[in-house]
Amino acid sequence: MKQFTTCLAASGLALTAALASVTMASAQDSGVYIRANAGLSVMDDSELTGGIDSTTVGTGVVEGESDLAASLGLGYKFDNNWRVELDGDYGYQDLGAISNTPSSFAKLRNQSLMANLIYDFDGLGSFVPFVGVGAGVLRGEGSFSAHDFVIDGNAVRHPACPGATADGVTYSCDTSDTDVAFAYQALAGIGIKLSDRLTWDTHYTYQRANDLDFEGIRSAVAGAPNPGVTTTATITSLEDPTIHSLLTGLRYQFGGTKYVAPPPPPPAPAPITYTCFDGTVVTDRALCPPPPPPPPQQFTCSDGVTTVTDLALCPPEVVFLTCPDGVTQVSDLNACPRRSVETIENLCGTQNRQEVIYYEFNKGQSAETRNTINRILDIGQFCQVQNIRVVGHTDTSGAASYNLNLSKRRAADAREELVRQGVNPALITSEGKGETEPAIPTGDGVKEQLNRRTEVLITLSDVGAATFN
Repeated sequence: MKQFTTCLAASGLALTAALASVTMASAQDSGVYIRANAGLSVMDDSELTGGIDSTTVGTGVVEGESDLAASLGLGYKFDNNWRVELDGDYGYQDLGAISNTPSSFAKLRNQSLMANLIYDFDGLGSFVPFVGVGAGVLRGEGSFSAHDFVIDGNAVRHPACPGATADGVTYSCDTSDTDVAFAYQALAGIGIKLSDRLTWDTHYTYQRANDLDFEGIRSAVAGAPNPGVTTTATITSLEDPTIHSLLTGLRYQFGGTKYVAPPPPPPAPAPITYTCFDGTVVTDRALCPPPPPPPPQQFTCSDGVTTVTDLALCPPEVVFLTCPDGVTQVSDLNACPRRSVETIENLCGTQNRQEVIYYEFNKGQSAETRNTINRILDIGQFCQVQNIRVVGHTDTSGAASYNLNLSKRRAADAREELVRQGVNPALITSEGKGETEPAIPTGDGVKEQLNRRTEVLITLSDVGAATFN
């Protein structure tokens, strides 16, 4: 709680100072605004792992139910339809019984602090649709409980509170704790202008956070003849909480309409004058002296030096070719130095070649792409290429579905650069493997740079054959 409060205070002071400095330097039709919204929020179904978990099929699952939510915003509106905003949200999630089993409940209070970037679509009169994205932190106050229960006089082990099986022993899992995790969100809505400064703001927010970990206890209460309590500390994780909110409220912008000064009176018309080709200024074009006849048209020959009045007079054109060493210029490729030819033949001496491009975390493009593809272009220029296979990979951090899409984007980016550099697109295939084929095997959720890669696999149809095309 203390860390969240400190983060909220520091972020609020920093944004307030930045907005104040921008306001002093900007026109009055842009400026600082505040907003307050209320509505409903609901969390997607999620799983609990750890002290209260879902290791058994159908256990540890919580189902969201809609409940009240509120949001406060402090932002700044620019002249170019963009807004920046500090957004604080509060919601309460009653998650009901865990996996719909007796003697259990799950609750979550969520508070988030997000920095948003929003764009307004003007041109519809009083109606102003908008979209935005944001990132920040989400603080969750989790309360979870699962106790063994009795059905028809028989004790039943609660499936979401695992414990050693033993006669005469009952178990209880209880968790009440807070945690803070990174979160991001997307939002879309519409503003209805009620006046120059007041807007009715209604928007939908999709918010997702990393796993929240809560400390709790698992207790084993032994029956007669040996009564006693054994307590074990546990950690229960709420996996990737995703919250949908629909909020409405008012937004008030400080400042007024920009003052536009009236244009100055037009100057007295000057007398109309004309400047002749020789610089003479006259009040009538007919008074200009006649221009001299135009000089004969000149043409520059293909050598870039000789100028003639008829292209037929140009000297014969000599076509120079560049040898495989990239330096020597000859009119016949057979005159290229033997050393450069041997170098290219070595380049084409292996049927299967592989180049690897590495990526920063959660990036679909890499600064290494251009240099790596330049090496591939040397092979494509001088060797008999049969096909090029581009395969994207990710590490195990994040959801598997997201990683699959990210790996496809990485492969597509490398393929587009190959095509842009002149490689025949019919030779290239691309695909994404996600996190399924790591170069370095790791557990789930591990950030490993060597696994964030795109492999470019080149197959030659003729080994050792160099071409000068």
